[in-house]
Amino acid sequence: MLILQKYLFREGLAASLASLVVFIVIILALFFAEVMGDAAQGRLPASSVLLLLFLRLPEALQMVGPLALMTGVLLTWGRLGEESELVVMRGGGLGFRASVMPMVVLSLLWAAGLLAVAGWLAPWASDRTGQMLEDAARQALLSGLQAGRFNKLDQGRLTVYVGRVDRSDGSLGDILVQFDDERYPELLTAARGRLWIDPEDGTRYLSLLDGQQVRHAASPGDGGMREIRFERNDVRLPQPSMEGFGEETSKPLSALWPASTAAEFREWHWRLAAPVAALVLGMLAVPLAVRLPRQGRFGSLVVALILYLFYSNAIHAGLLWMEQRGLSAGPGLWPLHGALTAMMLLLLVRQWRRW
Repeated sequence: MLILQKYLFREGLAASLASLVVFIVIILALFFAEVMGDAAQGRLPASSVLLLLFLRLPEALQMVGPLALMTGVLLTWGRLGEESELVVMRGGGLGFRASVMPMVVLSLLWAAGLLAVAGWLAPWASDRTGQMLEDAARQALLSGLQAGRFNKLDQGRLTVYVGRVDRSDGSLGDILVQFDDERYPELLTAARGRLWIDPEDGTRYLSLLDGQQVRHAASPGDGGMREIRFERNDVRLPQPSMEGFGEETSKPLSALWPASTAAEFREWHWRLAAPVAALVLGMLAVPLAVRLPRQGRFGSLVVALILYLFYSNAIHAGLLWMEQRGLSAGPGLWPLHGALTAMMLLLLVRQWRRW
């Protein structure tokens, strides 16, 4: 590689890394506010905030990695054109392909890094985050139970009320449990009780002691009322819902193809979106950064930002369309990537002819 090519590569890499740091700080600040909100409401332990924030770093890299590369290449080539360095390079005999080659190498390396993040680092972080949130959700009822408060579980189908809580031994008093069934609602009351977790499978139970169970039909034609007194009744509590952490998010990229379900098919295309976008947008930034002598300084940045927003929104719209249709096969997002790649090649060819 020529000295000029090394210079172009170094400048592009430095600008891209600087842009990445800025974007990562902004995204992590938004994530931090979200995690702190969950911790303030008792859904997460405060001690795990920083670790959860660190585990969301791969997600942030996937979100802003392509934009950081595009911004870095735009700033680099824009400055070279503004300070007439490109003119000097052209006058010194540096060809167009030789000048673009450092950006090709940078885009390939950047895309490879994002592929490693999306393919293997992000699944590990998702799996670790899911385990932490599941453990926190299992302990949330034990640590957050308050006397005189109604707790709705299982999407409102189960209501638990506790009149007294003894933090020293974990015992409960004056307990009321309501099962909201459409045909046979049930109401359980007990003088004493306690919460415990099965060590084998982690299932949560509420043990009711010295209580009474009343079950009646919602409609008179379905039967009368049944009343039972018991010494002990173990009520199985619903498992915590872990939305957003499906099994496919924890699988490495190699395990998602060939896709056996629609969820794996969408996850495959989502994982590849960031590396492909980085490769295409990184090269697209080269012709977009070239400005005419009287053109505004930030005109190319505005055009590039609009193009990036359209591209990223189109990717999410395509994923949503695939989810609604339940697609597990087909072209997926490749027509969208192909259209932007064709646009990038046309602009590069036009710039090469003007070089």
